[in-house]
Amino acid sequence: MHHGTLSFRITLILVISFVALQIAVFAVAGGTQSNPDRRSANLPAPAQVRAMVEAIDTTLPERRPFIVSAFDGALYHVELEPRMPTGARQSAMVAPYRATLPTHAIAMTGREPRFPAITRLNPWPGWLGKPLTLHVKLGYGGALAIESRPSPPVRSLLRQRAFMLGLGGVVALIALTLAVRATTRPIVRLAEDIRHFAGRPDTPDLQISGSREIRDLASAYNEMKARIAELIAERTRILAAIAHDMRTYITRFRLRAEFIGDPEQLERAVRDLDEMAMLLDDTLLLAQSATPALNRNHRLDLVDELQRFVALREEMGQVVALSLPDDAAWVIVDSLALRRILGNLVDNALYHGSSARLSLRAADVCWLLRVEDDGPGVPAAMLEKLGEPFGRIDPSRDRSNGGAGLGLAIVRALVAAQGGNVTFANRTSGGFVVSVLLPT
Repeated sequence: MHHGTLSFRITLILVISFVALQIAVFAVAGGTQSNPDRRSANLPAPAQVRAMVEAIDTTLPERRPFIVSAFDGALYHVELEPRMPTGARQSAMVAPYRATLPTHAIAMTGREPRFPAITRLNPWPGWLGKPLTLHVKLGYGGALAIESRPSPPVRSLLRQRAFMLGLGGVVALIALTLAVRATTRPIVRLAEDIRHFAGRPDTPDLQISGSREIRDLASAYNEMKARIAELIAERTRILAAIAHDMRTYITRFRLRAEFIGDPEQLERAVRDLDEMAMLLDDTLLLAQSATPALNRNHRLDLVDELQRFVALREEMGQVVALSLPDDAAWVIVDSLALRRILGNLVDNALYHGSSARLSLRAADVCWLLRVEDDGPGVPAAMLEKLGEPFGRIDPSRDRSNGGAGLGLAIVRALVAAQGGNVTFANRTSGGFVVSVLLPT
């Protein structure tokens, strides 16, 4: 149970409510004792003490023990003493008794309560030390001792009751904890499932369980996720239709461009048409990266894939270095998506620098793929904007000078579709580095 969670808050509210209830009961019980003849520190009232003394003084010696046993109540213990104790002291608590029995010597022994108004509610004051005892000298020379604690049988009963109450409190606390946990578990599971959604509509629907409110929330979430999936699919269909129609027009423009007499203008027109087609392909791929149908994941070895990719780039005359672990690096990804990720990152590195370096190493339960270049790097203020669609460091609109800004956005979307994560940073020695984490 962590601080700030719903379980912690519910438990804290219940505990505070319980403490407040006890304080209220305590205050009411203390406030009701306004009788001036009330018992002080769990001792009998002055009038009761006077009746005890008079009964014992007027009783035959052989009958006195029976009288004392009759006075031995549940909340205090009464016994006879041969004489007044030598360590007895005078106390302000003795004043009411001395006023009732002015002809008798009265004293007090034991630990006197520091807060009488509070200890008055205690089962017996002085339970941590010597109990408070009232001593009254009798007419025949002996003394009546009244301890402010129950008699031994009653103390035994109170200990049993206290043990049962303590055990009941522990059981109630455990039951309360289990009840709070059972109440909040569906909420925790709901939060985890929503967090795993991460914009991917192919995640399973939430389980409809728990209280009515939780079931309604899970049902509403499933309906929302279905609408999001339909919107994403509709977006992809619209973009695909637009791309299809645009390719038709591009093809027509290409055929008509052949009639341009100026070779230089013809080359520029064809290059513009090619770039338009590439922009359409990138836009459609970015939209399709969130479509579950494209996530044809299977198990493959990253080491083998990287070796083949680098060998192909070296055949093209590109400077691409590779650093790999000794063992295989198995992941479950879409091979086409992985090749597009590698292609975009290496193309970006070679465009801004003279070479690219790929390295792979294990990182906990993931494989860390780093693509570094020796280019000028990226302004620190722009690092957070990298990976946003149509976001470019170069403000130009020419693809040869910064492109449409979809390369890194496609990388981020494809990596997220594989359950991974991508970060961008500048190298301390100069250059730019992209770190891709793919789960094993």
